[in-house]
Amino acid sequence: MPDYYTPQQLAQKLDIAESTIAELQTKGFLEPTIKDGRFYFSSRQAYRLHAAVRWACKDKIDLQEAFARVEKRWLAQTSAPKD
Repeated sequence: MPDYYTPQQLAQKLDIAESTIAELQTKGFLEPTIKDGRFYFSSRQAYRLHAAVRWACKDKIDLQEAFARVEKRWLAQTSAPKD
């Protein structure tokens, strides 16, 4: 898995429209890294978006709602106390 994806690569990999990625970016769900004037998304963001796409299809919910749920779970796991 590459470390970073362009919006086009990410859209192709997840079989979603580039406009969906742009919309998620505009709403603050995805925050790209900008290098040489181009946007790149990390493999971590790609993984979370992939989980959201699967969740949205499985539960027949809006992708943005699914992404918000993934983010909520991700934050809960990363902020949980370590033993």
